[in-house]
Amino acid sequence: MTSTINNNEQMSTSTMKIPNVETLYFTNRQQEQCENSSFSQLSNLPAELLHMCLVEYSDWGELAKISNVQSSWSTLLRDAAEKEGKWELAEAMLHGTNGMATNPAGALTLYRELAGDIVVSENEEDGSIKIVTNNDTTTSLSAPAMKRISQCYLEGMGVETDTAEGVRWLSAAHEHASDIEAAHDLALIYEYGKHDVEIDVYRAADYFLKAAEGGHVEAMAEYAMCCELGAGTDQDDTAALDWYMKAANAGHVTAKYSVAEIFEEARGVPQSDSEACLWYYRAAVCGDEDSKKALRRLYDVARIVIPGLATILED
Repeated sequence: MTSTINNNEQMSTSTMKIPNVETLYFTNRQQEQCENSSFSQLSNLPAELLHMCLVEYSDWGELAKISNVQSSWSTLLRDAAEKEGKWELAEAMLHGTNGMATNPAGALTLYRELAGDIVVSENEEDGSIKIVTNNDTTTSLSAPAMKRISQCYLEGMGVETDTAEGVRWLSAAHEHASDIEAAHDLALIYEYGKHDVEIDVYRAADYFLKAAEGGHVEAMAEYAMCCELGAGTDQDDTAALDWYMKAANAGHVTAKYSVAEIFEEARGVPQSDSEACLWYYRAAVCGDEDSKKALRRLYDVARIVIPGLATILED
């Protein structure tokens, strides 16, 4: 009897099909159950609290994904932008950072909203830039957003390349949002013919002056050179020295060297090797090698007016 049972058990075992379970099947199932359980617990939170947590602790990429999970979360990305700033979201979309895929067109839409929902146009009579708002509310202009819109048009990011429109937006940032960096950028565009713009040294000098008057240090040195060379404006050694001095006193190293040259060569001022050496010294301590060479050339004067000159020249 026992033998018969054992035989039956052996036959049953030999005919039994053992299920083919993939590696880590139960581990994966456990993880899925945990995730589903976590998601279920998350969904049970009060809607306002859940919404606040998602906006507060998720990056832009995560919010973009979560927004597609269920309809009640579809506004998460926009809500976060309103809370933390459209600028950060627009930058993430333009550059593909913070978990966001690159989306220049989407970034451009946000930049337009930040700029005040305006239309920029050029006055046919005098070439000045005018802006028109698309709504009846008071518009607060954003110069950084306007400059980004200009960049998008100039470089064809999210929109077809349109150099004229790009220049108009950059001009608007300067004229209507008082951005001196925009004026400097325009000067460089006209000086070097960037973005296939026709070179115009007069416009370049004009924008360098506008930026310089607004406190842009590099523009001060650039406009001083325009005056020195008579490029885009009348040649004027006195104006050149004035602007070089302003730039130099603001820390511009090359301008310090230029002031020294003017005194050494007596351009519009009495010749003074002593004054020249002092200005060469100020540039040399900032690491300017040409100024060090000039001090070696004027060593007989420099060693008298500058204590410890040898140490500076050895560096």
